[in-house]
Amino acid sequence: MKIALMTIGLFFSATIFAQLQPLVSKVYSYNNAPAANSKKGAIKTIFNGSGAILSNHNIKVVALVSGKKMNYEKANSTELFIIIKEGSLSITLNDKLTELGRGSIVCVMPGDKLLISNNSKSIAYYYAMDYVSIAAPNAERGAKAGGSFIVNWNDIAFKEHDRGGVRNFFIRPTVMLNKFDIHVSTMNPGKVSHPPHTHTNEEIILMLDGSGEMQIGNEHQACQAGDVVFLNSMVLHNFSNNSSKPATYYAIQWN
Repeated sequence: MKIALMTIGLFFSATIFAQLQPLVSKVYSYNNAPAANSKKGAIKTIFNGSGAILSNHNIKVVALVSGKKMNYEKANSTELFIIIKEGSLSITLNDKLTELGRGSIVCVMPGDKLLISNNSKSIAYYYAMDYVSIAAPNAERGAKAGGSFIVNWNDIAFKEHDRGGVRNFFIRPTVMLNKFDIHVSTMNPGKVSHPPHTHTNEEIILMLDGSGEMQIGNEHQACQAGDVVFLNSMVLHNFSNNSSKPATYYAIQWN
């Protein structure tokens, strides 16, 4: 009987993962994402699927009401990446408290503890990206790189260039990833990120401010603040700011 139940359980788990569809290269709309409401606020699911490196990859936007908390303290087998979208939050990472504002990030290795509290008087929003690698997780690699970490937006220098500017957040390995690479670009009105190009790494463009147009393959898709662009490996792409205001976005790559 135990063997039968175990077999059923393994089959059910395999079926769940088999149902995760490969992510399509496109702009995933923040405004049109499905939302689930609760006493703590609301959660929007931007996308949920798989890729070439990650077997399970999803991004949600959490709206956290004043005075509420989200507890991620239970040990798990996924890695978690947080970007504060709007407002300020109190972050307790492995019992260390840090106050963070808009644009700041938190990366939590599997098994570590995270408590997010909204102690402000206003609702706060943050992106929560969790993911599992197809390859076996490497705890030693993650530990050697420094383990879970926080990057405060205010600590990252803005470097101007002829199209706008850039903030280089980090390039480092994690438990799930050989290399996790994140920078934030600001494109001035009428400027283009670069000529259309391809690269091996999958990439996410996460719009923090402004609007523009993404070339994705042979298509051109509008994107605005809040939207998330997923780009598969070797997909032709670039970003154009065709608006009258600067556009700021995260460029996230991994392998």
